[in-house]
Amino acid sequence: MNIFDISTSITPLLGTVGFGGIAGFLVGFALKKIMKILAIIAGVFFAAVMFLQSQGLLNINWDKLQTVSEPMISILTNNVTSTTGGIGLQTIQPINSSLSFLPAAITASMGLPLTGSAAMGFAIGMMKG
Repeated sequence: MNIFDISTSITPLLGTVGFGGIAGFLVGFALKKIMKILAIIAGVFFAAVMFLQSQGLLNINWDKLQTVSEPMISILTNNVTSTTGGIGLQTIQPINSSLSFLPAAITASMGLPLTGSAAMGFAIGMMKG
């Protein structure tokens, strides 16, 4: 076995791993920055509402707000904590069926390195963001 044979066989793998890692890092980094900005905006809005209420310029019926928001929060909680598949199972099936035309060996050889490196890049991006 020649060194050139090894490099030609490993080059596609390195490209897949590199692309997946970089793309995952960028998505994780951007998502964390967006979440931080949205959290700051929500906090400033809530603080402004509380300040305006303390000054008597705004009157909020907190009991009515709680009554209206409780059903939505319970639905969201049930969907997120569901063990019967919830949201995730519905999104996995179309992705799997869209790749059904590819041979299993091709899907496995490109999917695992790409997915693994993208997940690692995403985790690092979320930590660094």
